[in-house]
Amino acid sequence: MMKELFYKRGRSAAASSRWLAPPFASVLVCVFVCLTHAHASSDAPQWMHDLANVPLPAHSAKADAVLLYSETNVTVLSEDRIRTHVREAYKILRPDGRERGTVYVYFDSHTKIAYLRGWCIPAHGKDYVVNDRDAIDLSPMAVRGYELVYDMKYRVVRIPAPDPGNVVGYEYETEEQPFFLQDSWMFQEVDPLIESRYSLQLPPDWQFKASWIHHPEVAPLQTGTNLWQWVVKEVKGIEPEADMPPRSGVAGQMIVSFFPSGGAPQHNEFADWNGMGMWYRALAGDRNQASEQIKQEVASLTAAKTTPLEKMQALAQFMQHDIRYVAIELGIGGWQPHPAPDIFFHRYGDCKDKATLMISMLREIGIEAHYVIINSHRDAVTRDEPAHNEFNHAITAIDLPNGLSDPSLVATLQHPKLGTLLFFDPTDELTPFGYIRGQLQANYCLLVPPDGGELVQLPRQRP
Repeated sequence: MMKELFYKRGRSAAASSRWLAPPFASVLVCVFVCLTHAHASSDAPQWMHDLANVPLPAHSAKADAVLLYSETNVTVLSEDRIRTHVREAYKILRPDGRERGTVYVYFDSHTKIAYLRGWCIPAHGKDYVVNDRDAIDLSPMAVRGYELVYDMKYRVVRIPAPDPGNVVGYEYETEEQPFFLQDSWMFQEVDPLIESRYSLQLPPDWQFKASWIHHPEVAPLQTGTNLWQWVVKEVKGIEPEADMPPRSGVAGQMIVSFFPSGGAPQHNEFADWNGMGMWYRALAGDRNQASEQIKQEVASLTAAKTTPLEKMQALAQFMQHDIRYVAIELGIGGWQPHPAPDIFFHRYGDCKDKATLMISMLREIGIEAHYVIINSHRDAVTRDEPAHNEFNHAITAIDLPNGLSDPSLVATLQHPKLGTLLFFDPTDELTPFGYIRGQLQANYCLLVPPDGGELVQLPRQRP
């Protein structure tokens, strides 16, 4: 799978593990058990003591904790440097809420953690403190047989005594080199929230655009020179349900894009879906150009085929069963595909790699195809949302030749400019060419044709 462009910068383990894949949740359980050397020390900061006795809002009897306060301060220093400071505090309500005392912060080769520290204010006794010397760095468990190399890591710290009735909190600061000028403030979690603040400091003459999803728009307050702050209060927690949409499909959040001074569009701005498509098109570049080896393979696979459909089916069969799914995701490689000749030579790649090789091979039989960036679960992105990325998968949209019609070609869409598009997932080994699996159907995606990008809805197939 592709890296989702937005990571939650930091949360207690339980607040996020319900939204994570099982391999990473297992890591968090291990950390919770293994980090045992934290100790009683100096007092928690005053901002936490001010929260210790605030009245709790009305909440579900099943709530494990209440997020008393959350503050995110983002300082855009330049186009390639952003500093973020976060602090949060929870009141533990039930035994399962103890997991809020395990905190992780994402980092990689482009993101550095300046510091991480946490505290516990117990109902009785002295405060506890932990800091960087009590933390460990972990890589999430790879999915066996699929993920080979990636640089995503988490710094994890366990705050002692996160028992019912106690208050736990933490703060940290990171500095990153962003791949694009956009941020996501996800303020709604499984826990009810009393108050959350988000501030944005921009360089002189920079501008921003804020868009709200699953929550009424909140106007910002200007608290300084090009310094803006948003505040939300009394946000209900999301109770997980079986087969519910991804978190981004139901949780309140704000998407904020930054625009440097000067007015000229930048290569890493997401002003709209077209801009995001241009960003991805630039990443892919000419990586789908065929080598002589690819051309020879296409000729061999299609030599005995007489129709365009038979040739496409032969290439699809090769992609599904002869190119293994193996992910190598380092830095921008989480989104940028490897060159088609490398994918073909090694006979493996992740979803965007397999899409790249498929596009390359189709071109050798005179058929164009395009990248389609999508979430592997429906409803992560819906109609009329601002340009942002909650996508984690890549498939292809194939320009069917004029006049080509066959009952097996079901997953099609009539595009006003491109004509009939057939959607195909080269990663899916089970779904036949001409169809797409259920979770992709009626799902919104970013179609990336040569001239930019647009949000489209995939077809829904008949039962």
